[in-house]
Amino acid sequence: MKTYTVKEVSSLIGKHEETIKRWIRSGKLPNSYRNSDKEGWRILESDLLHITEIVPTKEEPPQESHIKSFANEEDTLIKLAYEAVILTSPTKEIHSVLSVVGIKRTLEILLIMQQSATKVKNPDGFIKKAIRENWSPTTLPVKIPKKQNKHLSDLTQQDYDAMQNKVENTYQSKIELYNWLED
Repeated sequence: MKTYTVKEVSSLIGKHEETIKRWIRSGKLPNSYRNSDKEGWRILESDLLHITEIVPTKEEPPQESHIKSFANEEDTLIKLAYEAVILTSPTKEIHSVLSVVGIKRTLEILLIMQQSATKVKNPDGFIKKAIRENWSPTTLPVKIPKKQNKHLSDLTQQDYDAMQNKVENTYQSKIELYNWLED
């Protein structure tokens, strides 16, 4: 009958060496023996066949766990990138929005924010608008003043006519003058 060392069994089953030793102490491998401390434990092949029925051998991890680990890594990267630019942790809502658009698009949006000439006061709104309007790092920002006055060149004909009517209406006298010469 063939015997195996603890190290060989651990590599075959895919468990740690200490786990195999614990199984020996608990009696799951009853026919294992130790000649000396120097040689270590010897596990018989019959015990090994018995233990593989109880404990499934190490198999390749399913593809889903690989995808989940990739998604977790991407979520972590998105969170770290956001924290690096904004200096605060993202809210759950904005984190879910950034997770949907992906790491590449998130980095583009954060680059746009970083390159902004003025400090962004509302980063969440900025991110949502950048996604909605499909901004890119090469898009030139257009600053719209709070009170934008229309210049003469920006007016339509209707706006111009409305201004002329206002000018004419402002000069009309509200009080009728009394003509004392006619009396």
